[in-house]
Amino acid sequence: MDDSIKKRKRLANILGLLAILFFVGTYTLKPVFIYHDPVAMEDEEDEVEENESFQPFSIFIPDGTESYEPPLDYLKELMGDKIWDYQPTGLYAYLIGYQTIPVWRVSLEAPQYPKAAFPDGVPVFFHLADFSGKVSEMNTINHYIGMDPMEVGAIFVRQIVPFVYLAFFLMLIGYLFYSGPGWWILGLVPALMPWYYLFFYSKWLYWFGHNLHEFGQFTIKPFMPTVFGDGKVAQFTTHSYPTVGFFFLLAIFVLLILSILIKRKAFKDAQTGE
Repeated sequence: MDDSIKKRKRLANILGLLAILFFVGTYTLKPVFIYHDPVAMEDEEDEVEENESFQPFSIFIPDGTESYEPPLDYLKELMGDKIWDYQPTGLYAYLIGYQTIPVWRVSLEAPQYPKAAFPDGVPVFFHLADFSGKVSEMNTINHYIGMDPMEVGAIFVRQIVPFVYLAFFLMLIGYLFYSGPGWWILGLVPALMPWYYLFFYSKWLYWFGHNLHEFGQFTIKPFMPTVFGDGKVAQFTTHSYPTVGFFFLLAIFVLLILSILIKRKAFKDAQTGE
């Protein structure tokens, strides 16, 4: 094997390693990128709002954790019989998916939310396994238009995130060392993470906009919430854009696709003796 082929294989693995670093970052860097309310910065207890959007499988919940039943029967079908009041800490929080970084940002603006009190509007951040930002306020707004609380969205998908990440991590490690038939699948499947996310994000936005209830104070027709860009719902102006986590996912995609192409060319040249 000539030096040029070795160098290309080495470059492909370097790109793969960089992708793994970004991959681990999406799962662990929530403390770095968590939203801090600029108006509440003097009150450390309130600058990061706690909510109950993190609802892992019950096997991850310690004994004695407080819980309550969903307030409406139909919510039990969506969320199960218990809503856990649980915010894990320490290393365990990283292991079970509590520290994933925000991937998408949605914010609302309306006359009743003046800039002095709400300089960022009403922002919420969609992580891989939960939500952050002004989730309680967003749920109040959703209630006005007959929409379900955010916590019901993609709950099963969010619960399996730790298992998916473990599977993808093992695939990426295998990608670095395996060169047999189908080696490229080990890199391609994790590489598509940003498009998996967009699919589920769009699917659940559609579900929320087309499953409105009569308890809303505003009567609006079923609609598709804005996936990307600016929009308007009733009297609210909406902004929906990717944030840091999605760019991490895009970096993973680009790095792994480049790595696969470079490695594929190196393997082809090695077989033909070029």
